[in-house]
Amino acid sequence: MGTQGEPLVERVGRVLRESGVGESERLMVGFSGGRDSVALVDLLRLAGWKRLVLCHLDHGLREASGAEAERVREWAKQWGVECRVERADLGRGNSGPGGGMERAGREARYGFFSRVSRELGVARLFLGHHANDQVETFLFRLMRGAGLAGLGGMREVFWREVEGLEVWRPLLGVWRWEIDRWLEARGLEYVEDPSNRDSRFVRNRIRHGLLPAMEEAMGRPVMEGLWRTAELLRAEGEWLGEVERAGAGGDGESLRVSALREGSVAWRRRTVWRWLRAQGVRGVGFEEVERVLGLVEREAPAKVNLPGGRYARRRAGVIFLERGVI
Repeated sequence: MGTQGEPLVERVGRVLRESGVGESERLMVGFSGGRDSVALVDLLRLAGWKRLVLCHLDHGLREASGAEAERVREWAKQWGVECRVERADLGRGNSGPGGGMERAGREARYGFFSRVSRELGVARLFLGHHANDQVETFLFRLMRGAGLAGLGGMREVFWREVEGLEVWRPLLGVWRWEIDRWLEARGLEYVEDPSNRDSRFVRNRIRHGLLPAMEEAMGRPVMEGLWRTAELLRAEGEWLGEVERAGAGGDGESLRVSALREGSVAWRRRTVWRWLRAQGVRGVGFEEVERVLGLVEREAPAKVNLPGGRYARRRAGVIFLERGVI
């Protein structure tokens, strides 16, 4: 979680400098106006990065959202940075909050970030996710039955191929209480989104219901232990990816059935998961991997359905992908 006792400005600056991000670079920041994004912009500027573009998507879900978007423009003017503001109107055609609305909001935001990225020629996007968010993500994925990659939580830096964005989260090792203390010390204002306490959203139920119940059951704080578990799983998942054999053809256009039969169950699953993702199959989870592995034990040629109108087919001892006829 960063260096013990290291001031926040130095912590953020170290993350960027060690990764080769120059202070003269232009950086996009996903900016809601909430505590996390306000703190992130302040820390980036103090650490030496002043060529920032605040990217704010007004989801159109609350009456106050228009005023908040205007406040973003005022912040940008005050800080002497650029800003891009757009409205999405997610309220139309959605039945209410919950998984569907959260997913629609996330997709709309990344679509907006991608458009701004192409317009400005800037690929690096900075987001204000912090350690508390990491713990909530870990628990959410745990209860959905995620594997090692999912339980590792969010990564500090990763590439989103579809949108062409390099996403940075330099506050992943910073707790919310540290951010609150920073904002108070700096006298910084921020917008408090009332939806953060809306129990219809799964993440809020985890934050305000599940986590307090876990601490009551354990009789002690659990946040740091959960964060540490996610970090260990993330690091071990990366290590496994580095040492993983590609003996089944997991990096090519097909998988050899004979090689898959020789490996352990865990190795088979990781090989198929990596292969499907490398072939551009989106939404790969446990069920999709198991469908493909079902082809390993079948003697006759067969095929299974995959997301996006794709099929995995077995023929002549190999498994390969093809698209359905439209």
